[in-house]
Amino acid sequence: MNSLEDQLFPKPKYFEVKPGFFNIPSSFTFHIENSIFQSLQEHFHQIGNASENNGSNSHIIIVQENKHDSEGYHLKIIQDKIIIHASEPAGAFHGLQTLKQILKLSECESKIPCIELTDFPKLKRRGFMLDVSRCKVPTMDSVFSLIDLLSVLHINEFQLYIEHTFAFQAHQTVWENASPFTAEEIQKIDQYCKERFIELVPNLNSFGHFERWLRHADYKHLAECPDGFRRENPFIERDHGTTLKPNQQSLDFINSLYAEYLPNFSSNQFNVGMDEPWELGQGWCKDKVEEIGKDKVYLNHLDGIRKLVESHGKEMHFWADVLLEKPENAKLLSPTTRPIIWGYEPDHPFDSEAKAISSCGLKYCLAPGTGTWRSFTGRWSSAKENINSAVKNTVKHDAEGILLTSWGDCGNHQPWATLYPALLYGAAKSWNNKKISDQELCDGMNFHLFEGQKKTPAKALIELGELDKQISSKIPNTSLCWFILFAPLPEKLLSFLKKNHNVQQLQEGIKYLQTIQKTLNFSDNNNQINLVDKEISMGIELSMIALNKAIKLLQGKKWEKLSPKHNLFSNYEKLWLTRARKGGLQESMSILLECLANED
Repeated sequence: MNSLEDQLFPKPKYFEVKPGFFNIPSSFTFHIENSIFQSLQEHFHQIGNASENNGSNSHIIIVQENKHDSEGYHLKIIQDKIIIHASEPAGAFHGLQTLKQILKLSECESKIPCIELTDFPKLKRRGFMLDVSRCKVPTMDSVFSLIDLLSVLHINEFQLYIEHTFAFQAHQTVWENASPFTAEEIQKIDQYCKERFIELVPNLNSFGHFERWLRHADYKHLAECPDGFRRENPFIERDHGTTLKPNQQSLDFINSLYAEYLPNFSSNQFNVGMDEPWELGQGWCKDKVEEIGKDKVYLNHLDGIRKLVESHGKEMHFWADVLLEKPENAKLLSPTTRPIIWGYEPDHPFDSEAKAISSCGLKYCLAPGTGTWRSFTGRWSSAKENINSAVKNTVKHDAEGILLTSWGDCGNHQPWATLYPALLYGAAKSWNNKKISDQELCDGMNFHLFEGQKKTPAKALIELGELDKQISSKIPNTSLCWFILFAPLPEKLLSFLKKNHNVQQLQEGIKYLQTIQKTLNFSDNNNQINLVDKEISMGIELSMIALNKAIKLLQGKKWEKLSPKHNLFSNYEKLWLTRARKGGLQESMSILLECLANED
């Protein structure tokens, strides 16, 4: 039987069992000694029907003690009471989350051992970003459930990646089929986050990745390449633009969006994106790029965006990929800009990139990934090593923290649950930077996702994410099974498979998936376990279809597509609508149908 300390997730910094026991009452009373902690009252009510008691004989007492980190706390369980010491409400809140975990782990007991523990974060900034623009816009219930999970994992920042999925009043053409977030919904999410000491940082891409707008006639005049473009690495071919012109007209347009979007957030931070302006220099600004260089054109426009952001009372965060093409340009940035260094592979050069940004004295963070997009299974080993590197270099180069990203590129076909291993792992690493075994991660998922049940799909999620490792696939940012179905240059797929894989290897992959499938229980007693089992099963089915296709190609045989009436497609739709809104489903489904279905 694991000790109580070993069962806590994330683990606290210091934990010591003391002599004696605290008898668990049928209901708790609590006392808040300082008015600074009054905002925590609602969270006390979630602990055993707790009620406030003005006396020091309460079961739980919150005491202000200024020696702690603003998010740190000291939890002391003695024979007659529980005392949480903290300097700020956020620290007391984290202490309450740990206390709730201890009580939940002991719910079959009448008493718990006396304990002293001290805890505080390793990283100041511990963020999670969810892509809600690539087809899949989660329901409000899904968002609130996710925020609840983030709060017990001590995450203190949340971002919703927005391209077009906010209901701008004058731009219905852009979002009408996307089921976007409304201003009222964003305000509710913001308040929900604040109550859990999470900062909802606005995120709106403001330069590149603007294809959802520029494909429409009303916005083509704003495009760098209004009639489309082609590039080779990475291969992209479009009949419309993806990047705005770097001019005043674009700045004025973006500012009009900011004026409507930003007032819905209480945060004074703002992630403006600015990554991957793929066709910059191919169209409207070609002459200027040839004259002064693409980097200078980009930096000038970035500074224009910064001034807009600051006019709205925010600090600008932006993705640093273009900046890092010439890292020496970091010294040209305003000291108020905050780069985000992103990279999603184990060998991403966080070390050199962080060193370059850090040397300029800028505040910045590192952004690893969950490894779940362009995949049906996730890429767990890659994600784990990527997160480890990000945390290591955050500490080494004194960055503010990490922003763990979960993208939804190319249709967002990944099952929602595949993000959980990396999310829990990344949250724990950024809180305490301790070594975490797969078994400890499974136990953490069992507790936080599945109400402490033992027969859960937690282990299956981790094993599912090892498929690429099992079949020796190392495609950057992509799982082999996804690539087999959606390769951007399908005419080159066979030569790729012949060079990198063989039939026996892929057959072993199918056997591996079949073994995972047999472990799923499809519980009738736990809706969350049942849902995750179904999501894993969907990931397995899509992966097996892909592997069978690859085997047929390597054998020189014809691969038969599915009937459009195959139950895979109806199951995909049902699972989608369990967590997400209807908008975007048709687009995601059409991509699946094009690759998998015949023309019956």
